[in-house]
Amino acid sequence: MSQATTTNNVEQFLAEPLKLGEPTTIGNLELWPLFGPEPTLQYLSFAQGREKGVRIGELEDGASVNDLVVENRSGEIVFLYEGEEVLGAQQNRTLDVSVLVAPGLKVRVPVSCMEAGRWEGHRHAEEMRPAPQTANPRMRRAKASQIRERIGAGLPARANQAAVWEEVAAEAVTHDADSPTGALHDTYERRRGDLQEICAAVPVAEGQVGSIAAINGRMSVLDCLSRADVYASLHRRLVQGYALDSLADEADQLEAEAEDSTARGFALLAQDSEIADRKPGTGLGEEVRFAANGVSGSGLVHEGELIQLSVFPDEDGNRGHSHAVPGGRVSRPSRRRNR
Repeated sequence: MSQATTTNNVEQFLAEPLKLGEPTTIGNLELWPLFGPEPTLQYLSFAQGREKGVRIGELEDGASVNDLVVENRSGEIVFLYEGEEVLGAQQNRTLDVSVLVAPGLKVRVPVSCMEAGRWEGHRHAEEMRPAPQTANPRMRRAKASQIRERIGAGLPARANQAAVWEEVAAEAVTHDADSPTGALHDTYERRRGDLQEICAAVPVAEGQVGSIAAINGRMSVLDCLSRADVYASLHRRLVQGYALDSLADEADQLEAEAEDSTARGFALLAQDSEIADRKPGTGLGEEVRFAANGVSGSGLVHEGELIQLSVFPDEDGNRGHSHAVPGGRVSRPSRRRNR
């Protein structure tokens, strides 16, 4: 893979720029598929690896709310996505950072609890399973901001658990969801029918490696992986998160859609962002983080290849500031595939 050596930007880890496909609009949610360069690294998602011996569970020497252990007996590298939710054991969690786990290794990974009212010690040995959703972009963005603040203070890359629980509770109120254990998963279950209907309208495209989502004409998130097959195993889970946020904002629906140029500009700003923090990953590779040009995000790099990228607009990044993500504008209906 050829890569630039004179920059310190995200784009130096891409053999060629990301490309956008034709968008799909479902209500107030717009989704653009992303396409990228041919991948180099071979790896599996957690969902793909489970059948081959990948296990996520509680720490063997005593459970920790904010730590899990990944055991990879698959013979291949396994990838875990930032925001990916796992269910079971003593309580449900989400990954705080993206992680690559080499074959034959056990790796302790930082997580956040998504279920404040359950801590069942008798389920300590239970194997955790992938949830049908990731955390929603609003939750993931809040966690990412907390992690950047902690890194800036010289602390480990972890979310603020108390703040995460507040976000989980707020989502339950927003969606009128009742959960005996305060589980984010129950909020998703409350809206599962609507979420599945939205997902069915946005199938994964051949060769797709990611998505850009906009809600009510404003950028929400960019998610990207290096491998199309791995992204395909995560596509529905990610879209369920996008859809939850879109359902929360239905009452505020604007008479606007984001133009293709807005989404394209969002992707370009992400790739052009200067990396502010670079450190060894929890497993293989390096974690990179940035906050510039009205966007902020994180990625995972291994041997010079961008494996994963998550990008969010800053608070003012959707307000049309110069050097920021342009605000949503009405686009021509002929450029849309509407459900």
